[in-house]
Amino acid sequence: MRPVLIIAVLAAIAPASTSGQQSTADLQEAMRAGDRTPSARTLLSATSAALNLRDYDAAEGYLEQAWEDAFPIFNGLVNMSIMTALSSGEGVVGAQRAFRNANATFNFTPINISAIAGNFPEILASGEYDDMVLSLSEDHPDPRYQCGCWNTKAWVHRLAGRHEEATAIWADLVAGQITAVNDAPNPSAEAQIRGQYARNLARAGQEAESRRQLEISMNTEVDEAALPAIRRRWAQTYAELGEVDAAVEHLEALLAMNSTISVHALESRAAWALIRDEPAFQAMLDRHR
Repeated sequence: MRPVLIIAVLAAIAPASTSGQQSTADLQEAMRAGDRTPSARTLLSATSAALNLRDYDAAEGYLEQAWEDAFPIFNGLVNMSIMTALSSGEGVVGAQRAFRNANATFNFTPINISAIAGNFPEILASGEYDDMVLSLSEDHPDPRYQCGCWNTKAWVHRLAGRHEEATAIWADLVAGQITAVNDAPNPSAEAQIRGQYARNLARAGQEAESRRQLEISMNTEVDEAALPAIRRRWAQTYAELGEVDAAVEHLEALLAMNSTISVHALESRAAWALIRDEPAFQAMLDRHR
């Protein structure tokens, strides 16, 4: 669902205003530019040109394309703001502050909040969104709440110490995930999705199948550029299985290469909470501080 954006955000990609009337030729060229090199900026310029030419069907088409192009940018801004706070040492409090600032800009719906919290459960640590997340359902009468959101619900329970409830919900989640694994478009994507599947199986208490899927993922040939993200899934799976030394081995490698893993993130992210107090994990952090 599209967020409600404040004017300052739209201004960053809006076409520059002009004084005086633009010629028909100039307006038509702006529309052709939107067709030739579509981007949020050129498509917004094309929308404005179409409106000036009173071609409202074209304006609606350009605007729809502009939204499709711009939304990943907005989504990336939110994710990177939270990730930067966690990675740079601002901790859970910093992540929650980054989320609140983003929410003030984008006015997230309940489904938006749940999607972000699924990736960054740290924003759930305060408990303020628990009731809202747990009220989400696929048949909810309000479209803003129509979501199974199993992963986020499981995190709500885990962070509240209700591990059995979290495990049961993750079991519901993994029941349909094998389809995504089988539909992966290339080996690197398959290794990534299978690694995530293995991690979720471990969270669901299905250890034997988790290990089997992890082994397949680790034996898949992947692109070097994709390896850091995939290796993070392997480390998460080992953490969920309680295999501290194996998790540390992969995290040590990630700390030594270009990756989003940092000591600060390992100290604060919920994904590592199960093994954070283990001596081997703490020793690894000390080596890289």
